[in-house]
Amino acid sequence: MKYIEHLIARYKHLRSVRQLSQSYKGKYAFVGIGNHSTNNLYPVLDYLHVGLKYICCKSPDKLPLIEAAYPNVCATTSLERILSDDEVKGVLVSVSPQAHFHIASQVISSGKALFVEKPPCQTQEELMRLLSMRMDGKHAPVVVGLQKRSAPATRILKKELKKCGGYMSYNLKYLTGAYPEGDALLDLFIHPLDYVTFLFG
Repeated sequence: MKYIEHLIARYKHLRSVRQLSQSYKGKYAFVGIGNHSTNNLYPVLDYLHVGLKYICCKSPDKLPLIEAAYPNVCATTSLERILSDDEVKGVLVSVSPQAHFHIASQVISSGKALFVEKPPCQTQEELMRLLSMRMDGKHAPVVVGLQKRSAPATRILKKELKKCGGYMSYNLKYLTGAYPEGDALLDLFIHPLDYVTFLFG
């Protein structure tokens, strides 16, 4: 029993050292400080030791509150300041869906890496413009927040589906619970829709 306890302790130590040694070398900026960001995205960035240099929001009265809550971060209302800072390698965007396209366009044009929450735009025309900018640009990574396709289980499922030879059946249940922020169908249906498209084409 002591041998197993020793192995477990050793594994936990190695896992902890590995996790602590994984840090991002560059600095990043985050645009948005809403409920989804503070409850879901900022904790992940903190866990992964992502160095945020800026948090950008549209309300000047929030700037001192942001700097009090995130002591090593510069709070700003200026996206231009962020995009002109060579130390910033990438920008994460999670604001109202109506603002995503405008902000994403500016970030892509700047040549910085971009993570934008879904939806990145509101129309097919805007999507085509983003894709065109991405292809014509400096080729920094652009990622949309459709997290289901990045799950390890999804990668395994996709490999297994390739072995099926076209014979398959799929039943998806997407449970959300209470959703006071908006319309669950319009706001969240993109996740199962993207999931099915990613898996089955």
